[in-house]
Amino acid sequence: RTFLFFSVQKVKKEIGDVSILVNNAGVITAADLLSTQDHQIERMFEVNILAHIWTTRAFLPTMMNNNHGHIVTVASAAGHFVTSFMVAYCSSKFAAVGFHKALTEELSTLGMDGIKTTCLCPVFINTGFVKNPSTRLGKILEVEEVVEALMEGILTNQKMVFVPSHLSIALLSEMLFPERALALLKKLTNAKFDAVVGQRSTQ
Repeated sequence: RTFLFFSVQKVKKEIGDVSILVNNAGVITAADLLSTQDHQIERMFEVNILAHIWTTRAFLPTMMNNNHGHIVTVASAAGHFVTSFMVAYCSSKFAAVGFHKALTEELSTLGMDGIKTTCLCPVFINTGFVKNPSTRLGKILEVEEVVEALMEGILTNQKMVFVPSHLSIALLSEMLFPERALALLKKLTNAKFDAVVGQRSTQ
């Protein structure tokens, strides 16, 4: 957090007021819960949600003084849909989605209607972040198409941006369909990636 403080001061000095904040930091360890090391769990939460909170707290006061700005939370489809071997990661991304929703509500309550919020929730992106991903939901996303969807979301003040967009239908289905039907749907999507399984953590 000390490093963040000096980084924020440097940004304010060199650039001035920040009107668009994109919280895009993220890390992942793909492993079953008992194989995930303590430090890996802590790092996922420190980067995937706590960093979002610290940077928002750093730049929000100026936005509130001006009642102007846009805060983007880059979360993940894993912040809405769970998958095996990503328990800690999914938990941290659910927290990021919750942060976006709670912040949006609080800004509304405070009358800060000039500060907009957007949450980005993509599926697997071709960045090497997850090793050898595949899914029947569609192709692995390229960075450029995700950026394009986010830019459109910012410009049109969308609160939640799913990439691909049909994920919003899947989210609705999860709320409406019985558990047996959902289990069948999950089998059909067949999301796969390399993960560490069965190497019990000693930390």
